[in-house]
Amino acid sequence: MDINDKQEKMNNECSSDKLRVESNTTLPDDGSAIADLLHVFGVAFFRRKKGHKTDGFLDTPVHHAAQTTTDHPVSSHDFLDNSRLSNDREGFLESNSECDEPMEGESYAIPGNPPVINEIDIPKMDIAKLKRSNRSVKFILFGIAVMSLMVGFIYFKPYLFEPDPPGEDVVASYNRKYITKEELNNFIALEQLKESDHTFSLEDYQAMVTMLAVEQMIQDWASEKGIIQREDVQHGLKDLLGDANVSKLIDQIHEEKLTPESIPKWEVQQYYDKNRDDYSDKMFSEVEDEIRNILVAQKDEEFFPQFIEELKKSSGLEVNFDLLEVNEPTDEEISGYYLQNATTYQVPQKAEMLEIKIVSENVQETAEEASRKLRSGESFESIAKTYGEDGKAVKRTLEKRTGDTMLENTVWKMSLEEVSDPITAADGSVSIIKLVGISSANKKPLSEVKDEITEILRKKNMELEYTLRKDEALFSVHSKRYTLGDFYTEFNELPSEYQAMYSTYENKKQLVEQLITKELLLEETGDSSSDQNEQHSLDELKINYLYQILHQEEVDGKLTEPTETEIRQFYDKYKKEMITPASVKISFIWIDQGLNKEKSEQALKKATEALSLLDSGTNFSEVAKNYSEDGTSETGGELDEWFYQGFLPPELEEEVFALTVGQTSGIIDGGDGLYIIKVREKIDQKQKTYEESVEEIKNHLKEEKHNQIENELEKTLLDNANFTIYNKTLRKILNE
Repeated sequence: MDINDKQEKMNNECSSDKLRVESNTTLPDDGSAIADLLHVFGVAFFRRKKGHKTDGFLDTPVHHAAQTTTDHPVSSHDFLDNSRLSNDREGFLESNSECDEPMEGESYAIPGNPPVINEIDIPKMDIAKLKRSNRSVKFILFGIAVMSLMVGFIYFKPYLFEPDPPGEDVVASYNRKYITKEELNNFIALEQLKESDHTFSLEDYQAMVTMLAVEQMIQDWASEKGIIQREDVQHGLKDLLGDANVSKLIDQIHEEKLTPESIPKWEVQQYYDKNRDDYSDKMFSEVEDEIRNILVAQKDEEFFPQFIEELKKSSGLEVNFDLLEVNEPTDEEISGYYLQNATTYQVPQKAEMLEIKIVSENVQETAEEASRKLRSGESFESIAKTYGEDGKAVKRTLEKRTGDTMLENTVWKMSLEEVSDPITAADGSVSIIKLVGISSANKKPLSEVKDEITEILRKKNMELEYTLRKDEALFSVHSKRYTLGDFYTEFNELPSEYQAMYSTYENKKQLVEQLITKELLLEETGDSSSDQNEQHSLDELKINYLYQILHQEEVDGKLTEPTETEIRQFYDKYKKEMITPASVKISFIWIDQGLNKEKSEQALKKATEALSLLDSGTNFSEVAKNYSEDGTSETGGELDEWFYQGFLPPELEEEVFALTVGQTSGIIDGGDGLYIIKVREKIDQKQKTYEESVEEIKNHLKEEKHNQIENELEKTLLDNANFTIYNKTLRKILNE
């Protein structure tokens, strides 16, 4: 066999081997980025056979190139064999090593041609540099992969660890109870929370599920504690639902019988003709709607008394007001009570003093400096002006055993007109005081407390007598008895100020009349509703009532009064904000321009005439009576209340607060009318003293504490119930 025959046989063997491998496996190019990335994670496409020959460059086989003569074309089969031998890594690696290089002393040749092809030398390359480059690429890809995993974990973490719902329709659970998708949707519909133009988010659904759960927990709490079974609570709920039904009836009457449209046109025209002067040059059509509303309000005042009288006649109402009578306390009883409770009316020893509250960053040093000057003979008033808060001394009254310990330890040892050394209070503030008066402990005279004692004894008599007669009928409606005991229960539920108001016989009769009216209206409405929305509203009232009871027991019961230290610290921290804004008392003239300024020319002419008279010295009050179209014209345009800066319309405020006392403005365009304003009194903005701020600060701190306890209550309620929201179910609702 000659050289050409031998070469052709080898080529055919290599081609058949290569094609056999390619037909079984299709693999990506090992030099691609995907392959390198998968290699980073330890994923290999293949395993190299031991002893496979490579050139050491990126583990790829040696590629040989050959030149051919142009007069002998290369077939597609030959091209496939040769190109894949140089590019297809796996097929080449799996082939016989004999196919990788020519036989000893021979070179590659195309079958059928003379051996004219020579081997081509492959140039030398920097193998180490290329290997380092390859490792850098792999490290970068590894970093990208790690970062991708971390970002993915952070993004999907909530989804990976959120709880699975116990049922496909369960949106939340608490105390081993479930809230379903149907309950949530019904709640949303009844609350009318879902508006057509609002897209609900997951957070919206979470908030509504929480709201629904809290309402159910409140009812569970009331049942477990036996709150709902309490007589006072049942009575309160009955009153609450009764009041709601009465309001419903009143609204129905308005809708059916007392609407502006129900007023006949002839009646509107009659009112217009009778009050034509009030409407000056306005046409009937312009004021028709306004008059209809006026007549509705008038009929409302007249209609309800007439309506109630008709109900009384048809109800067979019977009333026994005599049951309300209670024996009045005698003078002997009042005196006896005063003597028996003498300690209650003791007045403790009091000290009157002037206090210089030291204001300084180095308060102790400043106080010592002020004290040295006092000892050197400088007057107390001068020291107060130099060192005192707001440059003055404040008058204070101290009752024995009711003040700061350090202050009391000093005051009760002082003599009249004596000035103390610096006193450091519990809150860290430092004061110097001057004792200007002292009174001994005594007892309030009987004349001063007689009314108070009378009211106490009257309540005792009422309790005794009403308890004895509690089952007697006070009034009856349609044979339904309302007893004196029922009345007394209602009376005791009134706030203390109202109890004092209705304590007399005549005022109790008025209260009974109100109760009769309520009962008559309840007879008309019934006390239940078949409408789902109305029933939901009543349920909401019940839940709110129970929440108030929960609130009283769990919040109000834990609320304490702010200490003097807390109040002082708040004042010192926010002193710059504790100010009284500038304020004025004014008189004004107002001339109507019309809603759309259709009368602006006439208004300007009239206002100019009024201002001309004022400039000529005419009394403001007289001009206001003759020119102002406001209701205050009869009193010369005077307003008694103080107007604070920041609370007047912007178009008026700048002008008004630029005026001095007694000064009158020019014509001010207020939109709907023209104004001329005179400032009668004016007070500039001033810093509030600590004493002036105490009540305001106290209320603010109580409100803050109240809100804190309230928030803690809801959180505790949810935490103790093991409240869980299932976001997986809520997301299904979002996607529906």
